[in-house]
Amino acid sequence: MMIRYPILSIASSKATLAGTAMGRQMLAQLISETQPVTEPTVAYLDFSGVDIATGSFLREAVLGFRDFSRNAIGMLYPVVANANHTIEEELSVYLKDRNDAIWACSLDDKGGAKNSHILGELDAAQLSTLQLITEHRPISAPQLSKLCPQEKIGTTAWNNRLAMLTAKGILMELKSGKTKMFTTVMEAI
Repeated sequence: MMIRYPILSIASSKATLAGTAMGRQMLAQLISETQPVTEPTVAYLDFSGVDIATGSFLREAVLGFRDFSRNAIGMLYPVVANANHTIEEELSVYLKDRNDAIWACSLDDKGGAKNSHILGELDAAQLSTLQLITEHRPISAPQLSKLCPQEKIGTTAWNNRLAMLTAKGILMELKSGKTKMFTTVMEAI
């Protein structure tokens, strides 16, 4: 399932998005337009037509919405879509300084995602975990522990890694009975 938020339209057709105040206004609008979801859902923040978005705007609007989605809703996974190179670079620099990351992609006219990639930075442990999950999805922490005995990482440590990547919106949590299974939010890395 997916939701598409047209950022240019929500911003009253302003192609330049700047500042903390404007970012907080956007966050409030995104939250007000968000309906509860009953299954894991990708929320595309579609930057088509937006020329410039400053770091302070992106921090408040995009990362604020990601944190709201992950904490308050739980099953909503924001992805930056159709952002130009300048916007992606601005967001990536901010994220790298904080060892944080978010998915980005391009969307076609029908809403299909392509060219998915991660903006920001994952540490080596997070990156190797993401690569394992990409190869073996969906997978649980106990399954990861059994899959990689040479790593000498217990189920609790795998759970911690999975929880961090899920909090960032990089992984999607799927419930299978009492078991938590994990898969990537986007198909490619």
